[in-house]
Amino acid sequence: MRDLLEVVHDPDVEFNPYYGPAPEHDCPCGSGLQAQHCHRASDDTWVAERPPALITGPRTGYGNPGCYARSSQDCDELLTREHWISDDLLERVSNDKKVIAVEGAAWQGRTPKQKIIGINSMSSKILCSRHNRALSPLDKVAAEFFTHLRDDLLDMNWHTGLPPHFPNGFTLISGPYFELWLLKVLWGAIEAGALTVNGHVAYRFRLGVTTATLTEILWRGAQWPKDWGMYVMLDRDTDYWIKGNAVRVRPANVESEILGGYIQIGGFEYNISFESPPVRRIYRPAAISFQRRGFNNCWKMAAFAWPELGHEMVNAFSHRAPGEDPSVPPTPRAASLRDKIMPGSVNVTSGATPEQRTVDANQEEARFTGDQR
Repeated sequence: MRDLLEVVHDPDVEFNPYYGPAPEHDCPCGSGLQAQHCHRASDDTWVAERPPALITGPRTGYGNPGCYARSSQDCDELLTREHWISDDLLERVSNDKKVIAVEGAAWQGRTPKQKIIGINSMSSKILCSRHNRALSPLDKVAAEFFTHLRDDLLDMNWHTGLPPHFPNGFTLISGPYFELWLLKVLWGAIEAGALTVNGHVAYRFRLGVTTATLTEILWRGAQWPKDWGMYVMLDRDTDYWIKGNAVRVRPANVESEILGGYIQIGGFEYNISFESPPVRRIYRPAAISFQRRGFNNCWKMAAFAWPELGHEMVNAFSHRAPGEDPSVPPTPRAASLRDKIMPGSVNVTSGATPEQRTVDANQEEARFTGDQR
């Protein structure tokens, strides 16, 4: 089994009976080996060695009072600004790599309106330099993954040609790395005071979720407790419009306690949870295949390579027919929600004016109806 420390993308996979590159084809990682002898597993999922811990070696013995990982006693003395949504990813959302639009952040008050801010304004002094630098590999792969997924889903949803073909796009990322990045985003959003629950600033995880435990998971490679980690929910409110070139973060909570959170990037939402959610869900999915009505042999795929077998795939299906205008809301309720955000969510979009847009405003939207197993 080989490691996978970067995101792999094939924009046009050769047609075959499988989802993703066929076992006998070259592995998309560029190793020169057949996929079945590299990252493609015997159960047709994708595998890779567990990535190394972000920090190894002796601890410093110091806990910086301003660093939220201080319980590890592994800090340095310099307190730095941390972009809890990776700055590289924010630059890819931004129209000019300088500003973004934010809506729903706790600091915007009870009647939040979209506000244009500089990318650096989405950072807070919440990590020491040692812990901040160590997150760089996660930030890098998340930004690459976002770009490929966003572009693939825009291509699928706005494909104007007739069936049977649009390119089969395939993206492969380390599942453990992406899972850690989801934790980094949710935890950072809470420490930065960006999220609200019941009208108040979110400030604590549920009982039993300690910063000491999370610090060891995120930086030192500790195992996640049973049922903690990444999920994909199988039921969702499909009347809320999803913007592909955007990021949305919202908490999963009971009263003031945070049980986990939802992070949407590139047009699809993922859940990071500290318990098994009591709804239909897939834990640590092998892949998500995206398909569209009328294009029976075409797909886009986001695959997650885990160090073990046995992960299930999720099928996300769009009922948008060939020739149907994707900018037209399918129901009156969808029309009423088009310009509204989900309650409790922080939303980041490009910040572009109509004159500045490089992509039509409507083309930033991708709505999936009827996600199915």
